[in-house]
Amino acid sequence: MADRIDSVIVVPRPVTLIAALLTALTAFAAAGCAADGKSTSARRTVEVPKFDVDKPGLLDPAFAPDRLRGVDVCATLQAVDLGRFGTPAPALTPDGFGTCSNFMKDRNGKPFNVTLYFDEGVSNPGANRIGGLPGTVYGNGSGSCFASAAYTGADTKNFDEPRGLEIQLSSEQADVCSPAVQILADAVDVVRTKPPVSPRASGGLGGFDPCEILDQAAIRDAAMGASVDSAGGEGLYACKWMADNSVAVTVSFEVGSLTSSPLPPVDLAGVPGIVVPTSADPPTCAVEWEHRKNANAKGESEFVQIEIMNMGRIPMDPCANATKLAQQARAKLPTA
Repeated sequence: MADRIDSVIVVPRPVTLIAALLTALTAFAAAGCAADGKSTSARRTVEVPKFDVDKPGLLDPAFAPDRLRGVDVCATLQAVDLGRFGTPAPALTPDGFGTCSNFMKDRNGKPFNVTLYFDEGVSNPGANRIGGLPGTVYGNGSGSCFASAAYTGADTKNFDEPRGLEIQLSSEQADVCSPAVQILADAVDVVRTKPPVSPRASGGLGGFDPCEILDQAAIRDAAMGASVDSAGGEGLYACKWMADNSVAVTVSFEVGSLTSSPLPPVDLAGVPGIVVPTSADPPTCAVEWEHRKNANAKGESEFVQIEIMNMGRIPMDPCANATKLAQQARAKLPTA
């Protein structure tokens, strides 16, 4: 892949270079899909596969949540040939479950900071393909670029976003986006063809599906008896349900510190649950509890958050309902 992309990097102007690079990647995706071993007429037009990113659903089975949760994000970034851009830092910096950075130097010794996200919202993925997936590129004009490739669609009518892999690159180079696109295309290829397995900690949250720790009946009760969708799956480490009365229930797995709260904690089978009223309009409340201490070298904790947002502003107590859900979810998770 590197040789194919490097052959494109001869266009002198940054804007033209990005366009040429995306065109090459899109053409490569189309050619790959047409490579079925049959003879092809010279006049035959091969179309790039069309993806419906405005509808929930997986766009590529290689990025199925159960599979992607088992991939080591730092090892994926390490497998990308960052050395062609300069000198990678010897140590990678993980952040949470699905994020990793390499704060390296470019060929001139200037900062070249690369961050790979496994689970990010992708705004308006277009017709271009990055690694065969619908891609989008955004440069803010101040030395940073975000290149994203969507692997799931989303119900955009509910203001959800497709989700995918993303590379954030910060550099003093004139053209920041072209290397960001190259790095992302390589990361997509690593996950698809030779994903490095993540060494999961025993009992850690990284091995669990957040969509499976709540019963549908309990979610319906928390939404005051309203019908809820059963899709969930807002992300790898979060799951969201929307009821037809506009009550939203979200489960998230996080790494960091628990939120402080003026309210007294609740008992979750011997574990204190922190009750956090996060918003008055719409009325929103979350319950958090620590699942595992010292989850990383920073000494941060793994914790679970269950949030109820009353967007319909119906008569209910979101904190009481979030507490009931937290009690059920806590019982389903093993002690780390």
